[in-house]
Amino acid sequence: MSAAEQVTDSLIKIADLDLDLTQTIYKEYFARCPAADALMGYSDPHMRGRMLEQTFGLIMDPSLQGEDQYFRWEIGNHLMGYGVNKDMYVDYLESIRDCVKAALQDAWQPQHESGWQLRIQSLLDELALLN
Repeated sequence: MSAAEQVTDSLIKIADLDLDLTQTIYKEYFARCPAADALMGYSDPHMRGRMLEQTFGLIMDPSLQGEDQYFRWEIGNHLMGYGVNKDMYVDYLESIRDCVKAALQDAWQPQHESGWQLRIQSLLDELALLN
């Protein structure tokens, strides 16, 4: 099973549990990265949910680009237009992984851990290539 498939499997398990982790993930993210909380003060729960949905899609996408090169466009937009720095993405992605892991409890498998780690590292490697 590829890393993208391992991540997808963990997210399918979350969906099967009918869990919405949006608030949990952002609470964890803002605890890790208070600067992101200040930057996202304008965002409402709907916007945060949409951002998380797009992130899930990207993490599950084997090409790491998302629809219509979404990743490159979105990162450039955030870095230039909103004052986001690249380090904020580490906290964001790790917060997502850790909240999924906590929610799955015993259903979290070693392959989920390795899949998430590989996907996060791949996204961070791609991010490092962007100016």
